[in-house]
Amino acid sequence: MNREQKRAWAIVISMSLATILGVAAFVVHLLEFGSPTLLVFAAAAVQGTGVLVFFRFQPDKGPIAFDERDKQIQKNASLAGFGAVYLFIILASFAPIGILGEKGSVPVTSMPFLLVGAGLCQAYAFFVAILVQYGRGGKDE
Repeated sequence: MNREQKRAWAIVISMSLATILGVAAFVVHLLEFGSPTLLVFAAAAVQGTGVLVFFRFQPDKGPIAFDERDKQIQKNASLAGFGAVYLFIILASFAPIGILGEKGSVPVTSMPFLLVGAGLCQAYAFFVAILVQYGRGGKDE
């Protein structure tokens, strides 16, 4: 497993756990089981730990650390991230019409969540695409 795969696993695992904790906090808040503060802090700590681990992986030792194949994988992963963001924006734009109806309204203060969601979609799709592409290699890679 090379450096990029390790870094991608760190982000994918931490984002997945943080998302689960965030959804749990949202459910606790909606059902008024108590304060979701601890879950929110736990989600932030998990994500922060994933980012720290991401930056802690040292570059591979060897004559070639990054070649054309790695550049192509990065390019394809960026395109996958763009596609995920595009799909997210489309869904997030039309979902209120389906949920609230044509006469419904959405507060303007909720619009920054669109940006946050797009960023999370891009990062998640990018790193999953990296893992998928490196996983396609032969047994000797």
